[in-house]
Amino acid sequence: MKTSAVVNLLIALFIAVPATAQEQGKSITVFTAKKIVTMDPTQPTATAIAVRDGMILGVGSLQDLAPWLKGSMYTINDQFKENVILPGFIDPHMHPMLGAIAFQTVWITPEPWNVMGHKTPATIGEKAYRATLKKAFDSRDPNAPIFMTWGFSSDTHGELSGRLLDDISKDVPILVLQRSLHEAYINTPLLTLLKTKGLNPNKFKDHLQIDWSKNHFWEDGLFSVVLPFMSSFLLDPNAADPGYLKTRDYLTYNGVTTVADMNTGGTNWELEISALKRNLDTPESPIRVRLTPDVMKLAAALKSPEAAMTLVNQMKQHNTDNLVFNGGIKLFADGAMFSQAMQINAPGYIDGHKGEWITQPSSFVEFARSYWNAGYQIHVHTNGDGGAKMVLDTLQELENDKPRADHRFTVEHYGYADDGTSRRIAKLDAQVSANPFYLFDLGDRYAENGLGFDRAARIAPLGGLASRNVPVALHSDFPMAPAEPLFLAWTAMSRETLSGKVFSPSERLTLDQAIRAITIDAAYMIGMENEVGSIEAGKLADFAVLDKDPYEVGMKGLRDIKVWGTVFRGKVHQAKK
Repeated sequence: MKTSAVVNLLIALFIAVPATAQEQGKSITVFTAKKIVTMDPTQPTATAIAVRDGMILGVGSLQDLAPWLKGSMYTINDQFKENVILPGFIDPHMHPMLGAIAFQTVWITPEPWNVMGHKTPATIGEKAYRATLKKAFDSRDPNAPIFMTWGFSSDTHGELSGRLLDDISKDVPILVLQRSLHEAYINTPLLTLLKTKGLNPNKFKDHLQIDWSKNHFWEDGLFSVVLPFMSSFLLDPNAADPGYLKTRDYLTYNGVTTVADMNTGGTNWELEISALKRNLDTPESPIRVRLTPDVMKLAAALKSPEAAMTLVNQMKQHNTDNLVFNGGIKLFADGAMFSQAMQINAPGYIDGHKGEWITQPSSFVEFARSYWNAGYQIHVHTNGDGGAKMVLDTLQELENDKPRADHRFTVEHYGYADDGTSRRIAKLDAQVSANPFYLFDLGDRYAENGLGFDRAARIAPLGGLASRNVPVALHSDFPMAPAEPLFLAWTAMSRETLSGKVFSPSERLTLDQAIRAITIDAAYMIGMENEVGSIEAGKLADFAVLDKDPYEVGMKGLRDIKVWGTVFRGKVHQAKK
């Protein structure tokens, strides 16, 4: 197919102003530490690493590195002599754009947060939520054209509607983003503003995922109908760039050096790529982003699945040091975990409500087949066991029609499933990138409302996968969970909830499995195990610098480990406090 002018324009935007690698000359830098945990089973520990031009030359002791140093210019960097070094942590599923948006909003959440020392208390109950919302609005920046808040959750905060938001203000536009970021409520002034940008409510008056009487939008009703008209202000550089930079600093604060943007282009391809290049594709940025395009939304934007695939086919040619595309694409199945919109098999939800499909199964199969046949790695958002069944049925059909070796078909999130689903994933040679925070945050609430105690205990069931040798990684899906890999590893190991209860200890990961799930197995999940994920010769010099060794403190001390900062391609970055 001949590439269209629109696709040419987008490609030109994507490749403009390539990042310049940090020039480090030919001198070797040797980093020494109290202990280096390599995640390389052939050499599990070391005390020194030789690095040149951002690449690891050798690992071992200073004596072991002597052949590299003889006759070469080198320096010894011993600033980490009291620290422990691990491979730079990898978050294989998060959203830089959503982080940038979330940091523009007032957080009113059902659980407490602590982001780089900035604490947000939990808000519990309808009365408390409405009072906090009103107080936040009254103390807003008067120069901000729109008041935005994130974190609303109906199971904790009660009812909400556009009418209630109008009671707060009939003049100032208000946007309430639900905790999952798969739902939103707006007031009349914001609806009026969106109409001036081209939104035509009459065109979507019968949309099944919009309630116009409440100005409530969810799943496709949010993503495809109203969000495109919000992108101009949500991704305005003056508003978004500080959020991108704070997201970047937050990742470094927690030892992360590589992330997968698991929905690239999901809102607006041009604006998102431009924002990524301005903020993360720079010589001073210590974060590598693996791009994973949302091909269904890209097809909708270009009004052609063929045009979307043409663009995706050309992405790999234009990689930079910090923005990498290596053949992974994103599809969506059922609804959000935080909204109880996932598809649940019998007996369903306790109150009888039904789950949602983000993508109707027939369309899902069509897109999955196209990208499977073209050889892409497919990542699929799915949360419920009903959603997982449809996804795995599709994978089985694809395998039957066109078997592929090392396909790395990835189930993303894995919110709720039974052991039979884990067995089937193993049989189909799929892999799982999971969000263990679901159990910590939602286990108590969903035991009482939605699933019941027995099924809530199956939230994020990872032990059954690991026992069957299914590759497992842990992700934050930030801002769904804290982008704190050590904390996520602790949640997968402990299976504790917010209240301190332990759900299904048989589904725990071991310490080694949990650390692998944020390093080498996370790299494998996104096809980057040859570049990052362990400390060994030939890989990129990305390290997390810690105050303690996870293997010494164990599960009890894991979430209390302090991160000093990172080394990214051989350059030191101390975390900002």
